Order: sequence, then C-alpha cells, then structure tokens
Amino acid sequence: MVTNMNVAIFGATGGVGTELVRQALRLGHSVTAFARDPSPLADHADHLTIVTGDVRDPADVARAVRGQDAVLCALGARDLKKTTIRATGTANIIGAMKQEGVRRLIVVSAMGIGASWASLSLFNRMFFATLLRSSRADHEAQEAVVTASGLDWTIVRPSGLVNTPGTGVYDVGENIRATTSRIPRADVADLILTELAAGALIHKAVTITT
Repeated sequence: MVTNMNVAIFGATGGVGTELVRQALRLGHSVTAFARDPSPLADHADHLTIVTGDVRDPADVARAVRGQDAVLCALGARDLKKTTIRATGTANIIGAMKQEGVRRLIVVSAMGIGASWASLSLFNRMFFATLLRSSRADHEAQEAVVTASGLDWTIVRPSGLVNTPGTGVYDVGENIRATTSRIPRADVADLILTELAAGALIHKAVTITT
C-alpha cells in the first residue's frame, strides 16, 4: 500500500472527516486538515498540519491544497436548512487543485444522488424529497462539478451513516442496493483510503453499504 502521501482533508471535523484524519495518520500519510474551527482536532494537532479557513474562500482553500498529492472532501452541513456549502466548497477545491497541479480527488456524497436514486426504496425517496430536499440538491450540484472537473475523481456514496465501529466488511459498487441502509463512518473512511492507494475507482461514483 502507498504510504506517506501528502493528503488534504476538507470537512476534517465532521463524522467521516474525523475518521479520515485518524486512519490516514495511522497509515503514515502526511495530513493537512482544513476546518473553520479546528478545536475538535486537538488530540491529533501534534501529528498533522491544520489550516483554519472558510471553504467558501478560494484563497483559504488554496493554502490547504498547495503541495498535496491528493484531496479528500467530506464536506457536510450540520442541519437541514438550505445550503450550498458542498457544491460551493467543492468548486473552490477543484479550482485550487487545477491551480496547484493536484489531480486526485475523492469526494463523499450520498446514496440516492445521481443514478443511484433508482436504488432507493420508496420510503427513502420520499425522505429525500421532503426533509432532505436541500441536502440532495446540494449533493447533486456537488457531483456535477466533480464529474465535469477533468480531474482524477472518485465519488463515494454511503448509505445511512452511523457511528458504530468499522467492520472492514462492506459492499461497494455502482448503484447497488442497500440491505440495511447503514454503514459505519469508519468503513467509509477505510474505503476512501484503500481507493487512494489502489486507484481502482477513478472516474466512478460508487455506493458503499452493508
């Protein structure tokens, strides 16, 4: 497995982002964590580079992308209000990557986005169409800028995220159906870092589920 890559992680204080930081450090990567409020990263502060900034500010984003081998994007919103943070932030990340000559991008989206909509149950389609309408629109816009970027991208679409311990056992594929609609955040991070080393899913959008 490839080790000691320079990796920038956006959304580093979120659920998946925190797992990415922890696991990437354990694998020997040199991690740059981007966050508006880096205080949740205090336990790892001695082992990584922290860039404090706003993902909506291209100059802040460029500081984190400079000198990286790859970028992992786990941006998210903490409530159900209308937001464009994923699409706007990812567009700024892509702009910075092109400016800095960084090509590898892995983005966390969600099951039910894009062609994976057809894999959702009727209940989950209704849930997305009502309570998660804004989140879905943001994810759709985010995926659109990723697939049009010209970069070496991979999109990872988890089913329902949970904080249970990772198992290392999960299903991955394009538009597969979920059996439980639950996937530990630790397993999502495991897939992303495995793919970072392998490069087997470039230009693919895959679902991860159990």
